Amino acid sequence: MTAQRTRTADDDPQLPDDDEDIKVGDDVRPPAKKRTSVTPNSRTQLGLPPRRRGRKPGPTRVMMNVRVLLETDQLVTEIGEETGMGPQDVADAAIAHYAAYLRRTGKLPKVPKADQGQQPEAS
Repeated sequence: MTAQRTRTADDDPQLPDDDEDIKVGDDVRPPAKKRTSVTPNSRTQLGLPPRRRGRKPGPTRVMMNVRVLLETDQLVTEIGEETGMGPQDVADAAIAHYAAYLRRTGKLPKVPKADQGQQPEAS
């Protein structure tokens, strides 16, 4: 069996250039964009896929990238297996518990900074 050789424009001057005879996508238009209502925490605005139908919206979250020690990662796994909580819930509970400890010891203000501006001053 002999290998087939592809034809090129050099072989026969009657052959058209590859670019001239192939017109791909000239008559194709991009799909029209759908208009959606945009809210400050809209999933589309955040680049996320739309929520599946029937799902309740969860709390608004922000991305936080951290590195933890191997022992801490193993603890999170153990806690998750014992309680049935996911790593996100374990981390949320741990941070809330630590913040409560810091508030009790006076190392963190009693009222979170975000709420200080909203409360009226006592006279």
